[in-house]
Amino acid sequence: MESEDPKKREDGNKNQDDDQRYKCSDVYRGLEGTDEMTEQQLQEGLQRLEELFPAFTPSPSWFDQQIVETQNKQRSKLWRDLLLLWIAALLLLSLLYAMMNAQPVVFITFQVLAVVAPLVWLLVRKQEEHHYE
Repeated sequence: MESEDPKKREDGNKNQDDDQRYKCSDVYRGLEGTDEMTEQQLQEGLQRLEELFPAFTPSPSWFDQQIVETQNKQRSKLWRDLLLLWIAALLLLSLLYAMMNAQPVVFITFQVLAVVAPLVWLLVRKQEEHHYE
């Protein structure tokens, strides 16, 4: 085996590095041109789109009108929901009052169940959770 001179090896590496730098810069220059062409094509395409479909910005009064309409819809929905809540509450209270006067034993039974049932449900749920752990 012949031993190579380290200086020759370094010179060869330098030449290869220089060649690669030139090749990379040529590729970069080519990409720059491609980027500029692509940008120009995109700009032209966007310009054509704007010509075909012009943008329409509504007047401020239109936005104000939309706000007023939305507020009115929300207000009417709120009143409807409140009315339904009041009717349901009055119906429930009148039924409870009638039951209390007509059959006090049934009324007291319902009251006890209303307190005991959630407690039983919570205890059963806790036991199931503890069982799975």
